[in-house]
Amino acid sequence: MKSLLLKKIIFISGLMLSGVLYAQDQKNVVLLDTWTDTNIAIAVEGARYSDIWGFEMKGQNYCAVGSSEGVEILQVTDDELVFVDREPGAFQGFTVVHRDMKTYKNYLYVVGDEGTATLQIFDLSYLPDSISKVYDSNALFGICHNIFIDTLNAKLYACGANNSGMKVLDISNPEVPTLLADFTSLTYIHDCYVMNDTAFLNAGFDGLHIYDFSGPTPLQLGVLSFYPDQGYNHSGWVSPDKTTYCFTDETEGTKLKICNLSDLSLIQVNATFASSEYQNYTPHNVIIYNKLAFVAYYNLGLRIFDISSSPEKEIAYYDTFTDETAYKQNGAWGVYVFDNTDQIVVSDRQNGVFLFEFPIDLLESNNTGVITSNTPLIDENSYLIPRDHLDMDELTFSIADLKGSLVYKQQSFINWLHIPLTLSSGVYYFGIYDTDGELIESGKFSKAN
Repeated sequence: MKSLLLKKIIFISGLMLSGVLYAQDQKNVVLLDTWTDTNIAIAVEGARYSDIWGFEMKGQNYCAVGSSEGVEILQVTDDELVFVDREPGAFQGFTVVHRDMKTYKNYLYVVGDEGTATLQIFDLSYLPDSISKVYDSNALFGICHNIFIDTLNAKLYACGANNSGMKVLDISNPEVPTLLADFTSLTYIHDCYVMNDTAFLNAGFDGLHIYDFSGPTPLQLGVLSFYPDQGYNHSGWVSPDKTTYCFTDETEGTKLKICNLSDLSLIQVNATFASSEYQNYTPHNVIIYNKLAFVAYYNLGLRIFDISSSPEKEIAYYDTFTDETAYKQNGAWGVYVFDNTDQIVVSDRQNGVFLFEFPIDLLESNNTGVITSNTPLIDENSYLIPRDHLDMDELTFSIADLKGSLVYKQQSFINWLHIPLTLSSGVYYFGIYDTDGELIESGKFSKAN
């Protein structure tokens, strides 16, 4: 192992980085970049964009965002959003409010909910140059509100297809989808989340319904027809450890709900949480990890909650939509969290795409199998302690406070024995990364007065 004394130390303050743009209403979130295109046609409420979805192709992260004209493809680098391609939708214009998209293998599936929309499929294998359309048809359905893909079983669930119920497609041949089921047990399904044939169906004012789609006839596993703070049951997400389901009601003044998944037949709302200003605002889409909930909160922007605490705590936020409007469904529409980085992308209806950094891996590291350190990070004089048990050089260190604010990020250092960490007293998370940016060690440490 080469001596770390030969390396150069770089301290980057999260607070300095977070002042790039739109710094007027934020907490513990670093804005890395924004992207918008003012040449895209303006639609209802001055909006150009709708939902967003992230994916990896050839080791590089990308995101796809719906617009009034089609789907926009952006490359997501370490600190930048780079426009790659635009593919037109079958229906475009002022009345386009919503496009949704998901990925399966090297294909992107796109739907629209207005006009003469179609199901479109794009081959992503030509990235980073462009994407290529391989399917564009209304043979299976035209308009569709949302889709979800059960990648384990190669099934695409088309919610509100042709404004009725839900259709289930077989996409085992990704370029030639076929109809498996036309599900009409519920009049309309707004959105869904599916894991290995278990589907959580958001049915608007009919509540939440859970079905097993593994057999020839869907089997109901559980239902939430009535629950606290009920509104229009909109969308939800299951935690990676499959113990928790969180959902939103797209109704002004409602809170987000948390359900325990230990017994689906007895599913109930176990907790509710919201932004402190929730009475006048509307939550939209949510993604959860085991501990954290990332919410696109319409006019309030990105909101991040620690849902492991009781009560749940809002630990970070960034307002992407700074105007105050009577209409409470402007601003942040969709959110996507990249699981191989600390990056988050948010689509804002009026302002485009925002790329954020937040120390997700540090706050979630006790759930990821990363080695938990028993060696203190700093000594009594606040100097970094050598990590001689790690057989590598060029390590990167990150430190965040308990609220998730990135305090320091340092890499490749020289004379680090002589540079103290100027931290306030308290408890901190830390993470140590290898040369590929993979988290290899994490833990907590205390800083005394």
